[in-house]
Amino acid sequence: MIDALLRLAPRERFLLGVLVLLALPAAVAFGVLLPLVEERRAAEAALAEARAVNVWVTERAAEMAALAPAERAGPRDPVGLAGLERSLIGAGLRDVVAELSNASGGGVTLAFDDAPFTDLAAWLDTSDPYWGYDIEELLLERSDAPGLVRADLRLVPQGS
Repeated sequence: MIDALLRLAPRERFLLGVLVLLALPAAVAFGVLLPLVEERRAAEAALAEARAVNVWVTERAAEMAALAPAERAGPRDPVGLAGLERSLIGAGLRDVVAELSNASGGGVTLAFDDAPFTDLAAWLDTSDPYWGYDIEELLLERSDAPGLVRADLRLVPQGS
């Protein structure tokens, strides 16, 4: 390699040195720094979206608490798996239920795959005051298709 460089004219060696000095920082910038900047922007966008969803859920919870205090006068008896399944069939969501099972302490675990978000939200809105369960855990994850979500719910009997 050194022999090949020594055979070059001084002008060629100078131009080759300039090329290396320009190409090396450009390679680092385009190969390392730009992908990191893009990843950071994507992470910041995902964080902003998650915060917006959190604010939205908090506002809806406060709105529901203010709208229906009389409906929640006391704990109701849980409707059980059969009652939940009937309400899912009525809402047209039974086909997208991936899991519907009893959990410890009388709770219920529900999982949905690619459920229409609006249908799922409407089902939760209409069922919540009457089914005898409180939502202990709710995880919504955007699906690849627009308007669809994957959801995991953990329900516990009211008042427990």
